[in-house]
Amino acid sequence: MRNRRGRRLAGLGIGLALLLAGCGSDDGAGVRNVDGTQSPSGSGTASGSGTGSGSGTASGSGTASGQAAACKPVGDAATSDATIAVELKEWTVLPARADVPAGTVTFEARNTGEDAHELVVVRAADPASLPLAADGTVDEDKLPEGAFVGEIEAFPAKQTCPGTFELAAGSYALFCNILETEADGAKENHYANGMRTRFEARG
Repeated sequence: MRNRRGRRLAGLGIGLALLLAGCGSDDGAGVRNVDGTQSPSGSGTASGSGTGSGSGTASGSGTASGQAAACKPVGDAATSDATIAVELKEWTVLPARADVPAGTVTFEARNTGEDAHELVVVRAADPASLPLAADGTVDEDKLPEGAFVGEIEAFPAKQTCPGTFELAAGSYALFCNILETEADGAKENHYANGMRTRFEARG
């Protein structure tokens, strides 16, 4: 799963707009590219703030609230051994429980914040010590082999989106890996701002 960028690019012709999950602020400025980088502010569709940039290049919904594409559930929740609610908001990731027996686990991600968020699941002992890219986001291509478990792609505020994953016994990091650009050009890094937490699967 380390070649996630290649996987996303391979599906570009099928659903580019869905894969470009925008995680913007209330002015809808931020757009996350398929390769994990951030497009300059204003490269997406027209901003709902009324300032109206909009080259028409692929983005999320580009609304004023900075919404991403609609939720895309991951896996089959009907097969899970346990379901854990995980609250996503600025700037925390809060699972209802800190651990669960190893097995098939559904994370019911609930975006109670104002921005769009995602939930990435990787096997790691310390969520604060993941390999970083130059822009300060987690470089998922530099994770150890087999560490990447999966993710719930960015989805809009005030919505819930489930993701079902196989968790072997061990420690995991749950985090949002979105980088957005504010209207004034300032960068907002969700991972660096604190959207990360440790989670345990008990053997």
